[in-house]
Amino acid sequence: MKIDTEADFVLEAYWMSYKLVDDVVKKKEKHMLACVTCYYDFTDEESDKEQLQRMLDLRDKFTSLYRYHPDGYVTVQLTIRQEFINE
Repeated sequence: MKIDTEADFVLEAYWMSYKLVDDVVKKKEKHMLACVTCYYDFTDEESDKEQLQRMLDLRDKFTSLYRYHPDGYVTVQLTIRQEFINE
């Protein structure tokens, strides 16, 4: 399955598997548990705050949902892309 990780909002929940190479632990594979991607709604400027708040709420729900996942350590990562942030 192809996931668009270039969206404006990318919320991922995943865990990593590791392998031992020459007595050094290295990341082997990323196991995706859930992924939500969204784009900004540019038709309504007020909706930016609502969209951001919804993604933050969803991130908190993912965190509580995967807190005791049987595979061990789960990463919940929210990426927010916004143009002109550094200008």
